[in-house]
Amino acid sequence: MNTPIIRSSEYIAALRTELSDAGPAKRAAALINQRALFPHRGKAILTASLLELTSWDTKGSITLSPTSVRRVTRQFDKHYGAFIGGASAKWGAPVIIELKDGTVMYVLFNHRAFLEKTDNPDWEDALLEWQS
Repeated sequence: MNTPIIRSSEYIAALRTELSDAGPAKRAAALINQRALFPHRGKAILTASLLELTSWDTKGSITLSPTSVRRVTRQFDKHYGAFIGGASAKWGAPVIIELKDGTVMYVLFNHRAFLEKTDNPDWEDALLEWQS
């Protein structure tokens, strides 16, 4: 039996450690194209029981359950600021998924580079509901 899909879209993502370790050259490149800071990309698929991020790395997809997530927020912070993110907190701020194991992921859902817009407001709402 197929599990109904709540939301699905393309994503780009980075771990907090990857953003922290980004050097000046990568940060400069991100001023032209934010994707320089986000090495993970694929399709995000949200169902009632799982969030799957396909093609996360060479090992394949990663799958998260609601019980593995500590917190979901959508904001700019010192690791990914408004200057790089297009200055619009509503449309450009990343969804930050903090896992219970301490991993922190920054995700841009359906990122449109030219407009610096995302579907993050809708994804944040869906993830908060999924998590509760």
